[in-house]
Amino acid sequence: MLPEKKPQELLVMSHAVVGYPSLEANLPAIDGLVAAGVKMIELQIPFSDPVADGPTLAHACHVALKNGGGVKQALALAEQVSRRHPQVSFLLMSYLNPLYRYGLDRLFIDAAEAGVKGLIIPDLPVEALEPHLPLLDKLNLAPIMMVTPVTPPERLQRISAAARGMVYVVARTGVTGSQTRWDAEFDNYIARLKRYTDLPLAVGFGVRSAEDLRQLRGRVEVAAVCSRYIEWQGKLGSDAAAERMAELCEAAGGMEATA
Repeated sequence: MLPEKKPQELLVMSHAVVGYPSLEANLPAIDGLVAAGVKMIELQIPFSDPVADGPTLAHACHVALKNGGGVKQALALAEQVSRRHPQVSFLLMSYLNPLYRYGLDRLFIDAAEAGVKGLIIPDLPVEALEPHLPLLDKLNLAPIMMVTPVTPPERLQRISAAARGMVYVVARTGVTGSQTRWDAEFDNYIARLKRYTDLPLAVGFGVRSAEDLRQLRGRVEVAAVCSRYIEWQGKLGSDAAAERMAELCEAAGGMEATA
């Protein structure tokens, strides 16, 4: 599922909230991220109570819902951008309730047909995911499971067995958007995870600067710069936000803008 990368290269993953700042603005904003060197992009279906998201993404979801963002709009956007940028891995990110209302198996089939490579569903427990694994494997659609610093060993083992493509490493307890420390405690956390999985690790929650990316390079495979990008997008506009992302991609090493 991960795009090709050079040895020791840190792939940068970023974010689009479907409907923020508007449905019409999503496509050019994604074009800008791709041109900046971003190779993985989450397409977030907005939700009224995004419990793992901090104020930046919660606000973006609120605006996106007012603008008509939803499951069908996310699938339509996914189909458009996956054809437009086949070198980029697009992931569908959503809380469970909108997907459950749509129908999970129907959603999985429609997402795969739209070119989506993976799914991030923060509030879908592994026990509820496991019955769907045969269909997901048939569709070549990767369920990207989340782990946290307080996930107990028995659940790490079960989550690792169900995960496909990569494991999303929540860098710290709390919500998205705040700064994270990349210290010995973090290194111990990563070492513990690697005892349970050989999948690439994607770190999110608190990746905000070029220095963060330099710290993560060589430790994990993917850095998720999501809230920070949405902050820039809201304050500076999508074009300026893409320019900031290009600087971060350069800091990640080996990544060059395509335009």
